[in-house]
Amino acid sequence: MKHIFFCLFLVGLAQPIQAQLSTPAPTSKRIEVTVHPGIELFTVVQLLAGQYKMPNPSAYAKAVETYFKPYAKHPAVEQVKKMGRVYADLAELGYCFDAFPAIRIYYPDSLHWYKKYGKDTVQTYMRLCKQFAQETKFWDFYQQHQPDYKAWATPVQQELTQKGWVAKLDSFYRFDGHTNWTICLDPLNSWGAHAIMTKTINPRYADHVVYNVGFFDQNAKDTDAPTFIIGSEPVSMVWHEGSHSYTNELQKRYATDIAKLTYLLNKGDEGMKRNNINTWAHCFDENLVRGIVIALFRQYRSPKEARKQAAREIVGDFLYAEDIADVLTSNYIGNPAYVNFSQFFPQILTYLAQKYPNRQLTDR
Repeated sequence: MKHIFFCLFLVGLAQPIQAQLSTPAPTSKRIEVTVHPGIELFTVVQLLAGQYKMPNPSAYAKAVETYFKPYAKHPAVEQVKKMGRVYADLAELGYCFDAFPAIRIYYPDSLHWYKKYGKDTVQTYMRLCKQFAQETKFWDFYQQHQPDYKAWATPVQQELTQKGWVAKLDSFYRFDGHTNWTICLDPLNSWGAHAIMTKTINPRYADHVVYNVGFFDQNAKDTDAPTFIIGSEPVSMVWHEGSHSYTNELQKRYATDIAKLTYLLNKGDEGMKRNNINTWAHCFDENLVRGIVIALFRQYRSPKEARKQAAREIVGDFLYAEDIADVLTSNYIGNPAYVNFSQFFPQILTYLAQKYPNRQLTDR
């Protein structure tokens, strides 16, 4: 999915923890770990409206409840209540906000949420959330918890720096430009993690790869501090969701060529239904990044781990992920003939077309 997913800390809002990584690519990469004020703001409003999964217990969640409960009837809360079924990741609209505490709103020209709820409805909601921030003195609350945010960010920052997962991913794509990574710690999020497409939501930060990760300890107590575990596996946090961000524009560029393979869509499979995949563009996107992850496992992990990763994708009905990994392993990784992944990308489409010429997967 876009889901499972990262949220950028806007420059100058707080004091992000940064580190420079030494990578095989020509340019070092900056990583920020932070709690994003816009995401927190929209999450609080959705929580008050009952339009967000309840957070896991923590001292911070308790503080949020105590501070903001008196504003449960605010117009912003009433607005989101009227919007029908609201997805948890609607809170990514907070990324349209910067220049706190005054708040500057960026209104995207086109947005998935406009199609879902209506452009006027979404933009009205954004304006009301700004009003909510001003009337509740949200910035004061956010500032009071800066020591907490820093304490949560430090171990995540250290882990990312030590593991070098970003460096490995950049090496795979052979990028030579400066890429900023932001890991947004989401202490009220108990539902999942996801990448945020900054080029769509707010192009001011288009050079950032942004990933949002929640606090998932269901056994925590009201007195506990949230902890954020990226985990021993880099699949979702960097290699999978990062690849979504890195390949998004590339897939748009080759949309016509990708569409020629629409006959390969296996939307009737249980895995596709479970992941709400019903278009070839979406199906290809997921198979592509999962294939890249398998290829990276083959390059950096043990053969057993790579086989297990490929098996997970097959069980999940991502039928082309291993094919994509095969062509990457055989023809791209370690092949200096290609300057970068963008140059190689059409070969993936050619490979699939040749292996599955104009037929459904009746024999797979």
